[in-house]
Amino acid sequence: MNKAPQKSESIFNLATYITLSRFFLVPVFIYYFLVGRFALALIILIIASITDITDGLLARKFNMGTKLGSVLDPLADKFLMLISFLVLSTNDILPWWLALIVIGRDFYIVFGMMYLYFVKRLKFAIKPSRLSKSTTLFQFLLLTFSFIKVYLLARPDALNLFYRGLSYNIQFALIYIAGLFTIATFIQYTCIAIKIIKRGEKREDVVV
Repeated sequence: MNKAPQKSESIFNLATYITLSRFFLVPVFIYYFLVGRFALALIILIIASITDITDGLLARKFNMGTKLGSVLDPLADKFLMLISFLVLSTNDILPWWLALIVIGRDFYIVFGMMYLYFVKRLKFAIKPSRLSKSTTLFQFLLLTFSFIKVYLLARPDALNLFYRGLSYNIQFALIYIAGLFTIATFIQYTCIAIKIIKRGEKREDVVV
């Protein structure tokens, strides 16, 4: 009789090491971006994205999922996004108001969950919603097109004029789409927190 797949008992395995590598890739990526090595910075960003896909695939297909990995994976993604938004906004590539909304929302989530758990002594499960996943997707797309735009602007080729304009228009649209989705999730988190406090019971729809 075949046994059902179980989670890996080891705290550290290949999937976890790949997740940890993303924390080290982020400062390297930011360094090359700040010194103007945009092509190399984009390559490192792509590698970081591949690690995000790979660790999840290993966890699902080869039973390498661990509790540590389930915590580190979203933290690594948030680390990449928050640092990227901060760098792009301080270099006037993205508007500062959007960076404030994105960074402020994530701090709001963290402190809100700490308040519910440590002050209100309420237990809850964490489960991503469709709105949360869509927000992350649009934020990632915005960052990708923003870095592509920076790379194109650094090249003087006349052939790139069309692509510069196209990337500018896509980036402009994504700024407001990502902003609206981020605000929507901010409202969603607040409504869920209010319901948890009122009911004082475990809920399965707390999102991150």
